[in-house]
Amino acid sequence: MSAEEFEQGKQWLNDTFYLIRCEDDSLPSISWVLELAQAAVLRHGVRGLVIDPYNELDHQRPPNQTETEYVSQMLTKVKRFAQHHCCHVWFVAHPRQLHQWVGGAGDLDQVQVCVRKVRNKVAGTIGDAYLTYDRATGQFKDFGIEKST
Repeated sequence: MSAEEFEQGKQWLNDTFYLIRCEDDSLPSISWVLELAQAAVLRHGVRGLVIDPYNELDHQRPPNQTETEYVSQMLTKVKRFAQHHCCHVWFVAHPRQLHQWVGGAGDLDQVQVCVRKVRNKVAGTIGDAYLTYDRATGQFKDFGIEKST
């Protein structure tokens, strides 16, 4: 990559992404993040919000509320934000150890990405696709692993 391409890439990143940062020592709440995201949507036409990392949000829940109820309420708030502003929202979590995720560590000792979207369960089935990244082409290719069910 030439110096000119590097500078063009930096400019593209600057023009494309808007960072929301909590500069003080407190953890941001989901309401705080969504409030600033709303401003980015209205001012800059943002159509995607990545909350990274999820575990650094301030997750204070009332003592009489279960964790499941809290997460459900928070996800409802995020879903309404996304629908109201025609915006996609992604959560990124960084567990300290892979086994902290439900189901334990994955089959492959590599980064794994799971995207699951089902609108009509009659028209499709849930499955797995294993891909590998080809640095030469910049594309993901079928890894050729068949997972037994």
